[in-house]
Amino acid sequence: LVGRGYNEAELPERRHLTRQDLDAASTEHPIALTRTCGHMIVANSRALVLAGITRETPDPPGGTIVRDVQGEPTGLLQETAQGLLTRAIPLDDDRVMADAIRAAMDHQLALGITSATDPLLTPFHLRVYHQLEAAGELRVRINGLPIRRPDGGAETLPLPERYVSDTLRIDCVKFFADGGLSGATAAISQPYKVTGQMGVLRFETDELTALMWEAHSAGFRIGTHAIGDVALDQVIGVYETLHRRMPIDSEGRPLFHRIEHLGLPSAEHLARCRAMHVIAVPQTVFLHALGKTFRTYLPNDYYPRCYPVRAMIDAGLIVALSSDAPVVPDDNPLLGMKAALDRKDADGNSLAPEQAISPFEALRAYTMGGAIASGDADNRGSLSPGKWADMTVLSRDPLATPADELPDITVSQTWVGGELRYEA
Repeated sequence: LVGRGYNEAELPERRHLTRQDLDAASTEHPIALTRTCGHMIVANSRALVLAGITRETPDPPGGTIVRDVQGEPTGLLQETAQGLLTRAIPLDDDRVMADAIRAAMDHQLALGITSATDPLLTPFHLRVYHQLEAAGELRVRINGLPIRRPDGGAETLPLPERYVSDTLRIDCVKFFADGGLSGATAAISQPYKVTGQMGVLRFETDELTALMWEAHSAGFRIGTHAIGDVALDQVIGVYETLHRRMPIDSEGRPLFHRIEHLGLPSAEHLARCRAMHVIAVPQTVFLHALGKTFRTYLPNDYYPRCYPVRAMIDAGLIVALSSDAPVVPDDNPLLGMKAALDRKDADGNSLAPEQAISPFEALRAYTMGGAIASGDADNRGSLSPGKWADMTVLSRDPLATPADELPDITVSQTWVGGELRYEA
């Protein structure tokens, strides 16, 4: 049994689940539940046995097997330690994955989404995407980011074959530099409230530099998950090293890398990103879905710089807003747009309201910003002669709708390449 979405901050006990909690449901069947952030997973005793995780199992680099006072695994696995469990789960059925992708595309089209980024691809996922494209079944354009270092060990996957078509783009690879903010594992320079810890870096800088250089020198763009200020120091420094060594690719084109989340940057971080044309990919919808949890763990000094989209735009960065679904339960872009405007959590409390942006800026970040981040601004992102005619028809004008009413706007039609793909 595999599930996802629990958040200890929303539970009455305000604590993480343990193997004993899941054992109460079953000790015969393996159970694994992923936390909402995707950076932790909790397993019952049967799942731990099947994965071979015991008190003698060492923590992998960049991960933690949480243990009780007797040294026994509690069932909670953080960051790269998740892979010790997930690699034992048989989820490599092409047919099942293809059905899941088809369902996801139908869901996205109903939300008016014409292009999506899948930021965590293994060779298995790549194979299925290529199968769907060959069959003409990619109804949403996919920008895929193959992962270089899967969770669970020190194995590095080879660089994928670069591939660019109208419906599938594989020319950007993915790294994780740190953990998640809502689970207090993003690498920061002050102790988190409640845990007293400071998060985790998944790589030593020298190793990260070597792996990123392999991709950069081969002409791949890079998208790196980095949230905490310590992780941003590391990633921006590595990007600067890459650009000093090779500012353009073999065809004379600049390589504009991405930072996924860019959650707690300083003004200096933003200036350094601007100098390299780094593209920011933050998620204002986190403020709505996870803002209460941010307040639970994040030191108060960080509040003014928490997903500071206003500061990103003012610093001259290209911003591409996204949902990071399934980290959040509602991936409606109009909800993310609302959060960019009012920066309120689910209880209506604002977090750094001075970082709000305008409706036009939010809409541009969801359209042209996404096209630029995908490396395909010449073909999509705006309604212009010669572009692909990817467009969404809404029930109301989002630029003239109050922020509170944006999620009430409905999608009437979704067009991809001038073809009607969804109609309400």
